[in-house]
Amino acid sequence: MKKIATLALCVLMLALTAPAVQAATPQAGAPKADKPAKVDARSTPVWVELEGTDSIGARLGMRLKEAFNGSNLFSLTDKDMPKMRLLVSTQSEFPGRPGVGSVYSICWTFTQGEGYLGYLLAREVGTLTYEEIDALVNRLVERTDGLSVKYSNLWK
Repeated sequence: MKKIATLALCVLMLALTAPAVQAATPQAGAPKADKPAKVDARSTPVWVELEGTDSIGARLGMRLKEAFNGSNLFSLTDKDMPKMRLLVSTQSEFPGRPGVGSVYSICWTFTQGEGYLGYLLAREVGTLTYEEIDALVNRLVERTDGLSVKYSNLWK
């Protein structure tokens, strides 16, 4: 009787594990291709327009363009398309000593394209020396990113 019970238990265990073994074996079909979900990358089109003749301001404008061009968050473009424009105006703080300091004004605007009126998003005014250029560029890029997130509906 004990042998019959053991045999019945083995048959029952085998019957219960048969569907699991069958599910574990790979099916004889073509494997499905691995298609990762498409991620919508955030890249804001920007353009920097510089107005001014002082050397500190020219360096500020070039560093801003370099920072935007090297960033994955922005695409530096002058194409006729919706974009954020940074209007940078600089002037020597002391006309008699042009290398001492510079006064700058930056306006962030949104333009739909050429021939459209730009919309003012933000503005900033300040003074600047050669030593402060890199820190100011980093701060302006961060602020531009914040504005691009805040007004992201304009680029859609």
